[in-house]
Amino acid sequence: MTEQESGDSGTGKLHAIAVQVALRTGLLKQCPLHGDVYDPGQHDYQGSLMVAAYLINQSDPLVAPFGGDRLPLAELLKSICGAHARGCPHCSLPSANGAEKVPASHPVRSTNQENR
Repeated sequence: MTEQESGDSGTGKLHAIAVQVALRTGLLKQCPLHGDVYDPGQHDYQGSLMVAAYLINQSDPLVAPFGGDRLPLAELLKSICGAHARGCPHCSLPSANGAEKVPASHPVRSTNQENR
């Protein structure tokens, strides 16, 4: 294995760890039906960075590959949301603006309509 290949492998591992931290902190969500990771549009970077710093300070095994250095994890957390869709692409979980995506086969009835 070349240095380039091992570096890519290491970067992929660090990215996967950052995704796990983002899921723990709510920066990313996982669809309970399909397992897809998505961006719910609630970017609480400060809270996520605080949790990441706590995990590193406590030598949590999840973040051990970062070697106690918070900066690479913080940078990954700041950039991670853009790589994910704003909702599960397979179902009607809420989109970023809070409005639900409703399949065309399920029309929405307004609460302002009169019952006749």
